[in-house]
Amino acid sequence: MIASRRAKVEDRHRDRLPDSADADPREVLDYLRQYSGIDIPRWVLQADITDALTLNNWLWWEDRRRELHFLKAGRDRNVFLSQIGRQIGVGKQGVLDRIDRLEALLRYDRPNEKITREARNAARASRDRRPVEQAWINTHHDELVAVIDGLVAQAGRYRIDDDDREWIDEIAVDVREDDLTPSTMVILGLAAAELRTSPAVLALNSTRPHGVHSVLSRADKLRSEFAELGNAASAKSTTQ
Repeated sequence: MIASRRAKVEDRHRDRLPDSADADPREVLDYLRQYSGIDIPRWVLQADITDALTLNNWLWWEDRRRELHFLKAGRDRNVFLSQIGRQIGVGKQGVLDRIDRLEALLRYDRPNEKITREARNAARASRDRRPVEQAWINTHHDELVAVIDGLVAQAGRYRIDDDDREWIDEIAVDVREDDLTPSTMVILGLAAAELRTSPAVLALNSTRPHGVHSVLSRADKLRSEFAELGNAASAKSTTQ
């Protein structure tokens, strides 16, 4: 996506951007840091930020997996824990604690001494939330369809390229097949982001409202109401 955007605006440094399937994400991030000057359109720079943070998040998790691998390998190969600890600034027990925390982090996405209880609570909340979420979607069916149709219409009005409307087209299929589910609400957020960050919409005069802004506002309102269902379920699970 980064390479496609840079090609569209004829980035003069485009040939230096690693864009192969096995390119190192760090090299892509270095490129964005170095070649994001005033000669690049604002909408491209804004979209680059989102993709750069996605890459950076992936690298963070990959670094944690790599660290855990070598900590456990050192322990299994009988390297002195004190020697391992010196490399990461902890003592022998600190090495064992770090292995435990990383294993919990990579298994449950958060290191916590109450991890198993929290995982059970999260699973219960998710299970209890599903029928409530689907009931909400059924109740708001017509409103959701109207908003989604509005997003699709606005995407056509502002002539968003096919390559830049993956989620807009995906959510249109949900409406066409009359298959609105909790996953539709996730896609609604992605589709709204595609429309909101398109060059034509970003270029609109911000001093007066446009029809596209009204559609985006309605989409945000529905997504916010839907998210409250999850917050309420989480709060209920915590009190139990």
